[in-house]
Amino acid sequence: MKTVERTRQQLDPVGSLGSRLLSLSLAWGAFLFGLVMTIRSLDQVSNLMLAVLALFWLAAATLVVTIATSPGRAPFTQSAHLAVQLLALGAIVLSVASQWGTNRFIQDDFGSMSLGLLMLALGPYRPATELAAAGGLSAVFVGFITLMEVPYLDTSAPPVSFVLVGMTPILALSFASASFSGGLVDALERWQRQAQLGVEQRRILLRDGITRSVQRDRVMILSKDVLPFFNGVLERDTVDPGDRERARDIADAIRALMVAEADRTWLEVVAGDDGVPDERMSRAVVDKAGKASLMVTDQRTALRALIVALTDEPSFVAGSMRITITGTKSECHGTVVSRFTASDIDLRAAMP
Repeated sequence: MKTVERTRQQLDPVGSLGSRLLSLSLAWGAFLFGLVMTIRSLDQVSNLMLAVLALFWLAAATLVVTIATSPGRAPFTQSAHLAVQLLALGAIVLSVASQWGTNRFIQDDFGSMSLGLLMLALGPYRPATELAAAGGLSAVFVGFITLMEVPYLDTSAPPVSFVLVGMTPILALSFASASFSGGLVDALERWQRQAQLGVEQRRILLRDGITRSVQRDRVMILSKDVLPFFNGVLERDTVDPGDRERARDIADAIRALMVAEADRTWLEVVAGDDGVPDERMSRAVVDKAGKASLMVTDQRTALRALIVALTDEPSFVAGSMRITITGTKSECHGTVVSRFTASDIDLRAAMP
């Protein structure tokens, strides 16, 4: 079993779908920025073939982001991140080589900004520590290459200033991506802990409710049937054929209760715990195909939360709930009907 990484894509797959368009925009924006800056600085290009190859490598990095972030290929792996990183760094090296000895200004080089935009695009897909570490190492590499270019530049500023110009976009955008990833993951984990706590509390309540229900039913049978029967036998001090028949009927009733308790679904337990009397259970929960037992944990939690929300409403009429589940092998439909003493207007006003 694979370990779930601390990324938004793995902790919140549905939410990450909404951010994919932004990630693709940033990734292709990195390529367009490289294309525009290459065209603008063609007069500084000494080897056109290397400049074209640099754009191809940058386009390849963008394509990896586009393909690997597809929902059908989830999750976005560390290998995919490494491929993006190496392709982008390769594009930077090729771009520098295409202008070697003829590059006059660092400011119009696309490498640092394009790599930074790609790192920003990967925010929802990789852990914060990985993004920060990759950004830091890439910035050091780009800073070293920039330092090698300094002797050929047209300005006489200190070399460290050019190194900072080359490193700053990568560091700023990488750390911004890491901060976004880390903050969002922390918020998601905090929400999941709170949700899990609520589920655990509800499970305890349901367990206690089941225990009380079973005890109540058994005590009712004992007080209504068993104890009077034993008292009558003790008073007469004899056992006649009628007593044997009565004992058989009581045993059948207890056996039927135990079988019914064993056959109750989790949905019937929830409905019974929330005000549906046992004698109405067959009409309150209609699930002839047994679809409730096939629900996964998230589906059960959502349906249980809906039932609790309805029964917690002060105007809810106890025992009025009816849950119907129908479906085929490929689909399932559920209906929950309840009655309230409040008007429709009051109920809508009470909605958050």
